[in-house]
Amino acid sequence: MEPDPRHQVRHADVVTLDHELALPPPLPAAAMEAIAGLRRRRHLVRSPLFAEHARALMELTYALRYRPAPRPSPPEPRDFIRVVSWNIQRGLRLDGIKAFLAGHEDLRHLDVLMLNEVDLGMARSENRDVAAEIAQHLGLSHVFGNSYLCLDFGDLRDDKERFGRGDRNRESMHGNAILSRFPLRRAENFSIEISKDKLHSSERRLGHKKSLWAEVETPLGPLPVVAVHLDSYASSAQRGAQLADVLRKVEERGIGARVLLGGDLNTTTYDAKNVGQICLNLARKLARGGFPHAMHHYLHPQEVYERPVFDRLDAAGLDYERFNAMGQGTTRYEVGSYDSESKVSELLPDVAVRILRRKLRPWNGVAEIKVDWFFGRGLEVVQGPGGSEGGVARGRSPGPIQRPTVDGVRLSDHDPIVVDVRF
Repeated sequence: MEPDPRHQVRHADVVTLDHELALPPPLPAAAMEAIAGLRRRRHLVRSPLFAEHARALMELTYALRYRPAPRPSPPEPRDFIRVVSWNIQRGLRLDGIKAFLAGHEDLRHLDVLMLNEVDLGMARSENRDVAAEIAQHLGLSHVFGNSYLCLDFGDLRDDKERFGRGDRNRESMHGNAILSRFPLRRAENFSIEISKDKLHSSERRLGHKKSLWAEVETPLGPLPVVAVHLDSYASSAQRGAQLADVLRKVEERGIGARVLLGGDLNTTTYDAKNVGQICLNLARKLARGGFPHAMHHYLHPQEVYERPVFDRLDAAGLDYERFNAMGQGTTRYEVGSYDSESKVSELLPDVAVRILRRKLRPWNGVAEIKVDWFFGRGLEVVQGPGGSEGGVARGRSPGPIQRPTVDGVRLSDHDPIVVDVRF
């Protein structure tokens, strides 16, 4: 029997951000290489390596790093705070992401940026410090919370030759980040429910999902924001349990009266743990109405298939309908796209890709899916046309900025989502 992966869990503490915080010291390269060579968790926990480095591994998988902006940016004379959340697909196209954030009419006026899938020292993203580079480019403070210590290059879509990266990771970290134009006062990188032991996956990692929260000192008053990333290789019930952990921590920390949470909830309407579960999900959709039924629920996951997630929000009194453009996708399956079709062929026979190509013809080969969300309490959501007037941002109704590209290159498999709030 495999050891329970929950031995990875430890209590995390709220940290006061009154000075720069550095990452813990890395493991020696020889130790990392030896750990990466162990294929089963039981081999790891029984090895002398684990006895020697267990504490360091725990510190690394919970690492919290903070850097204030060199010079605080003056706030714009407006009565709302603009918050953006974006799963940036590891930061593989980092230069384009930086240019897009700095140049887009609505994004260049952001006040807080919450990021999912943030690499730090991964060869697939050129061993760059993704959050730090974005923060420096935009003149923001930032805090990074690690989730995983990565033991290999990545997954099928991180092919070394395709991206032309080196073959050795440096810090080997991957997690979430919060960037802010305003001072960051407190932060915490905390554990959420473990749905799968990622040591045994196509992308071998030590650690598990974390959520990162920070208190932002805005001109309107303190605003706690929480970056959330739930598991795709899980059932909706498991995602609901992960979200329950997040909401429990919010209440325990006393930050729930006025709070904004956002991120990739992976509300795909599927349980992608294994082929059997995927086929069962497909069979249910086909029995209830076929592809038209499935396409509707990809954009409205809260109606049926992801109720365990949204039931948690309803029970906690957290609003999501006002904070999002309901029925608008934030990611998509696209016929002919390597990123999309490789996700299917990784789990199902190649015939599944051919069937999808045929079935999606009435939708021009695209299935829009809503997985990225904001939700909150104690906040007013601003409505408006967006853009700017006299160099000052106008209020923008919540919603995604779809298909972000620079020079014709898609920057991520997710869209950034935007919400303007006041209180």
